[in-house]
Amino acid sequence: MPLALQSKLLRFVESSELQRIGENETIKVDVRILAATHRPLAEHTKTGSFRADLYYRLAVFLIRTPALIEHPQDLEVLVEHFLEKMGRESPVKRVDGSAMAKLAAHDWPGNVRELEHVLERAAILAGDESLLTAVEIDFGLSVN
Repeated sequence: MPLALQSKLLRFVESSELQRIGENETIKVDVRILAATHRPLAEHTKTGSFRADLYYRLAVFLIRTPALIEHPQDLEVLVEHFLEKMGRESPVKRVDGSAMAKLAAHDWPGNVRELEHVLERAAILAGDESLLTAVEIDFGLSVN
């Protein structure tokens, strides 16, 4: 978020007031802000790319969600969940041992969203087959 926008957001958070575009009156609002990021904002405050005063306004109650790589024991449950979810529109598919091994060996830079998309891609590649194998598991182009 550009620093100029951070300044405006901080002003809003502090005053609980906003002004609609084209209007002269300010409106008092009562809101709670839930913000999410994958960036280490505390570190960005040290480099000046994120305003420290805004960070401390937003960081009242931090909830850290671990990356998928940090809890590999959940992989099988998540795979089953996503395949069941996809099975609402087409027959439910399952993964064999080779596919699960390939999934378990991946670093998951895209986290759970990446897992879901890898499984969707595998289901498409499998066609009418009900069992997904390592052949259908394609991680695509990684951004990391």
